[in-house]
Amino acid sequence: MPGENNNRSLKPPVFSVLLISASALAYEVLLMRLFSIIQWHHFAYMVISLALLGYGASGTVLSLAHRWLAPRFASLFVANAALFGVSALACFLLAQRLPFNTLEMFWDPTQWIYLLWSYLLLFIPFFFAANCICLSFGRFDREIPRIYAFDLIGAGVGALGVITLLYWAAPQDALRWLGVAGLVLAAFSAWEMGMPGSWRVTPWLLLLALAGAAAPPAWFALHLSEYKALSQHLHVSGARLLAQYSSPLGVVSVVENEKIPLRMAPGLSLNNPQEPPPQLALFTDGDAPTALTRYSGQRETLRYLDYQTSALPYHLARPGQVLILGMGGGSGLLQAEYHASPHIEAVELNPQIIRLFTETHADYTGWPLLRDKTLIHEAEARGFIAANHRRYALIQVSLLDSAAAGSAGLQALNESYLYTREALLDYLQRLQADGMLAITRWIKLPPRDGLKLFATAVAALRDAGIDEPGRQLMMIRGWNTSTLLIKNGQITSHEIGRM
Repeated sequence: MPGENNNRSLKPPVFSVLLISASALAYEVLLMRLFSIIQWHHFAYMVISLALLGYGASGTVLSLAHRWLAPRFASLFVANAALFGVSALACFLLAQRLPFNTLEMFWDPTQWIYLLWSYLLLFIPFFFAANCICLSFGRFDREIPRIYAFDLIGAGVGALGVITLLYWAAPQDALRWLGVAGLVLAAFSAWEMGMPGSWRVTPWLLLLALAGAAAPPAWFALHLSEYKALSQHLHVSGARLLAQYSSPLGVVSVVENEKIPLRMAPGLSLNNPQEPPPQLALFTDGDAPTALTRYSGQRETLRYLDYQTSALPYHLARPGQVLILGMGGGSGLLQAEYHASPHIEAVELNPQIIRLFTETHADYTGWPLLRDKTLIHEAEARGFIAANHRRYALIQVSLLDSAAAGSAGLQALNESYLYTREALLDYLQRLQADGMLAITRWIKLPPRDGLKLFATAVAALRDAGIDEPGRQLMMIRGWNTSTLLIKNGQITSHEIGRM
């Protein structure tokens, strides 16, 4: 602004620093969610490096051009705040339109160029946000402790705020509001600092923010990878998206196909004589497919569930109290219902899936027929086991990751604490005498996942003081699933015969 070089009355923009820091951290967390949706979860990890790259580049540029930038602090602060808002929207929308395909990276060199372009685009918003903070440190060097305190407070507010935002706004809508927030923040910063001529800049910034808020939703639509399970299913003739529900835990999509009915029964034996009932497909973040199965109270319609490897424990005993860790679409719950278990409990982390099963599609899933003997807990599995002291005749852990992710090796980059030695020991402590823990996993070729789980079970039993763990273990496999059974007691010859 004219005359700013001689202006010594500017106030430290501490609240503006708080807000820009909050916006940058919120954008970082939101990018993780967005990449989990349009690509896969492991692409979310690169967001941290993008943020660090943006802040590092900002520090380098400002240290080299400090003498030129310092006298123009106010106008540059406002400009960078506004550019953060614009680039937060524009750079992501451009990046998701790049024809990037992970699966082709090993034979198509152009995919590396597209990945580089993604980095170059997505670090830009963090660069502008960091400029605002670094410029404030340089201009008000005696106020650094105070400015830094507001910066840290803003980071915490942003990290918590975006989680709250995602409970009532879809990720693409949250992206829009973060972009708008950057423009409003730019106008606020001009007022907070008392910048000369701010009355000329503020109306234009607010008008641009209003335009962003009123833009058509189609502009911010997410474009999922064509290789994700949801994209594949929607290409099937007759498929239609019934509904989508969003939260910080994921975007749950419900797909119906009356023309070519969905049939989802993982690991179903080729000897199965019965067709599964009608189903609705559920996808979390466009992947990890599971299904809501129609149940009208006639147990015979669930007979197909008895032709999966996960049915093994029901053929060895008649468990009275069953705990299912990871309810998903409810197939494990219906399997227990088919075998007439009198008391069923299920644990599910995502409240949206619970509402789908018990409220939105309750008549479809048969929930009114099940609720008198079924209790569903909204909790994380390990946390529930640690806090709950009830003992069960059977604990089921079944197919908590998708077949596609398992076979592609994507889970190698996603640690899981449900299958550790400590976890298995926790589960075993919640079993009744002669109770059983059954874990069903996808088969990978060459075989490795099931063997690793078996070895982990052996180690866990040895940690529990069992000298001969082989007397408490049995394992079967079908054509694409395997089930490991750990008994809280020695396996009898009769049970081996039943197996």
